[in-house]
Amino acid sequence: MVERWLAQYGDLALRTAYLVLGERSAAEDAVQEGFLRAWQARGSLRDIGAERGWLLAIVANAARSQRRRRVPVASDQEPVGLALGPSSDPFAALDLAAELRVALNQLAPDHREVIAYRIGLDCSVDETAAILGVEAGTVKSRLHRALAELRRLWTPTSG
Repeated sequence: MVERWLAQYGDLALRTAYLVLGERSAAEDAVQEGFLRAWQARGSLRDIGAERGWLLAIVANAARSQRRRRVPVASDQEPVGLALGPSSDPFAALDLAAELRVALNQLAPDHREVIAYRIGLDCSVDETAAILGVEAGTVKSRLHRALAELRRLWTPTSG
C-alpha cells in the first residue's frame, strides 16, 4: 500500500509539504512522517475515492506540525529548492512570472495555501478543505479573497 501511495502520490505529497515548509529536505521529512501517520491510520479511510485528499491532508498536517517545531537557524546559504524549480520559492515550480511569484509571496499564508492547493496543485474544493482542515465554503471564500488581493498586488505585464 505504501509503495502504491509513493508511486501515485509521492510527487504531489512532496509539493504539498514543500508549499508549507519551503525547504526540500524538511518537506521530504514531512512526507515520510505523513505517510507513516497515514499507514498507522489507514483503517480510518472510509471512502477509497477520497484517498488522495485524505493522504494529502495527513501530509500537510505533518508539515504544519514540523513547521511549528522548527527553530529558526541563521544561515548565509540559499536554501535548496525542489528539482522542479531552482529557488526556495514554493511557486517557482509552477513556471510563473517573477512578478507573480513576488505577489503570491506577499499574500497571507492562508491565502497562499488555498491558491497553491486549488490552482497550483489542482486539488478540488473538497480535497483542499480536507488538506486545510476547513469547510468547503471556507475554501471558496478564502480563494475569492486571495484572488482579489492578488489582483490588487499584481498586474500582468506582456513579455
